[in-house]
Amino acid sequence: MLRGSRELCAGRARWRRLTAGITMAAVVMLASWATAMTVGGVEAAGEPRVLTPLLKEAAGQPDRSYRLLVQRGVAGQAADQAAARLGGKKLTEVKTGPHGGFVVQLNGRAVEALGRNPAVRWVTVDAPMVASGTVDTSRLVNVYDGAVSATALWSTASTSNVTGKGVGVAILDTGINSSLDFSGPDGKSRIVASVLFNSSVRGWKDGHGHGTHVAGIVGGDSNFATNSAGYGKYVGIAPRANLIDVRVSDDQGMSYVSDVVNAIDWVIANRQLYNIRVMNLSLISSVAESYRTSPLAAAVEKAWFSGVFVVVSSGNLGPNTANYPPANDPFVVAVGAGDPMGTASKVDDGVAPWSSYGTTQDGYARPDVVAPGRYIVSTLAGPQATLAKNYPDRVVDNSYIRLSGTSMAAPVVAGLAALAFEAHPEWTNDQLKWVLQNTATPLANVPAAAQGAGEVDAQKVVQYTGTVESANQGQPISLQLVGPNGETVYTESTTSTSSSTSTWSTSSWSTSSWSTSSWSTSSWSTSSWSTSSWSTNGSFQSGAVD
Repeated sequence: MLRGSRELCAGRARWRRLTAGITMAAVVMLASWATAMTVGGVEAAGEPRVLTPLLKEAAGQPDRSYRLLVQRGVAGQAADQAAARLGGKKLTEVKTGPHGGFVVQLNGRAVEALGRNPAVRWVTVDAPMVASGTVDTSRLVNVYDGAVSATALWSTASTSNVTGKGVGVAILDTGINSSLDFSGPDGKSRIVASVLFNSSVRGWKDGHGHGTHVAGIVGGDSNFATNSAGYGKYVGIAPRANLIDVRVSDDQGMSYVSDVVNAIDWVIANRQLYNIRVMNLSLISSVAESYRTSPLAAAVEKAWFSGVFVVVSSGNLGPNTANYPPANDPFVVAVGAGDPMGTASKVDDGVAPWSSYGTTQDGYARPDVVAPGRYIVSTLAGPQATLAKNYPDRVVDNSYIRLSGTSMAAPVVAGLAALAFEAHPEWTNDQLKWVLQNTATPLANVPAAAQGAGEVDAQKVVQYTGTVESANQGQPISLQLVGPNGETVYTESTTSTSSSTSTWSTSSWSTSSWSTSSWSTSSWSTSSWSTSSWSTNGSFQSGAVD
């Protein structure tokens, strides 16, 4: 009896230890789950377990009905009942998470309360799916996409259905601040590389704002924004293109020709690694110089001949100001600023009065084409960015800013080029330039000299089915690329991370005037070296004209 009592007591003690162990294990499991929830960013400091953009939008639109996907945090129907008490209508079950979930239709005013219920693990939007090649334009408010017919190409209903996917666009500017505007449907950033070519810059943040704005015009997509106010409103021309952030300017927008030349060399060297088919330079030198002698013009030509389609802004100095590289180089595409007049129609379009145009010191008419460049809303680098501080009245929907300049027009064409190369990867640079000019729309009541071939049209370019010819035939190349005996001195960059070799196939060298290159004929006196204010004028021209 005593022995049995001892065994019974020992058994009870073992049971108490076992149950204590089970209880402790349960506590550890619950603690681990709670930690995972917190570390994973699902819940923090008592915040409701709701997708942040949804939470903000629901608070601002309490009467709007939302279709929500709810994950249960515990087994059973406690979460379902909580949603029902808040006025929700359950639509269907979903196999998600450890305890499953459900879809509910619920008003905005109840979203936060549902997210705070302890039986709920996570609340998000039961968002409609779209094909990977399409772009949601249901909330689009910017008009420049429509003005160049880019929106017609983004949908699967289009026979072309192109978004710039897979095409790399190098943006030489003040940098690109990482933003969900630059991600894709898979959630991955489309900023695939970032490099720095300005010794005065510390860190990667775009403290100026110009580069981020330019990048948004090329390939931003606010359908992936965290800012609910701008959600879906602002989409760039090629919203699935990859972006290569090549920072050449500091937070005051200052850079030198040498910074840009070195940056271009890097782009050439890495063009195949990142499939860089397009390069955008929304900048211009502060010193007038013939393209035949300018190192900057030579650099953009070198990129062009390497297979990189170079798009540059024409400048913001008005008529008879086409003397500044790289815009005065006849090989690349110089873009003037059109004025879409607040509509997507071309009928009322004009050209901004400050858009540079004229005949260069070498006899070439610039620009080649125009594109919308006035009152363009695009991504803001941040509230502390120089442009945001200088122009607070132009900040739109908290995370976007309205700017004007040929700096804004050039990336429209760069984005268009990305669309074209996705559709026609076999086209050379000279062929695309020819198509671009020969499908442009001449603008009524605008001097021909101010608009070049006219306003670009993305749909006409991408869907062009006629005979494709080549631009730039018979033009002499930069003297910087010609040796004393007429031979080329163009060589592959030694900094290349690609094993590829240079190709000259994009140019018709048989018609180039090699033997006529003469250093003695350069008009050095046309460059006003003594009057240039080197301490204040860099090679960067901000796009904030109006």
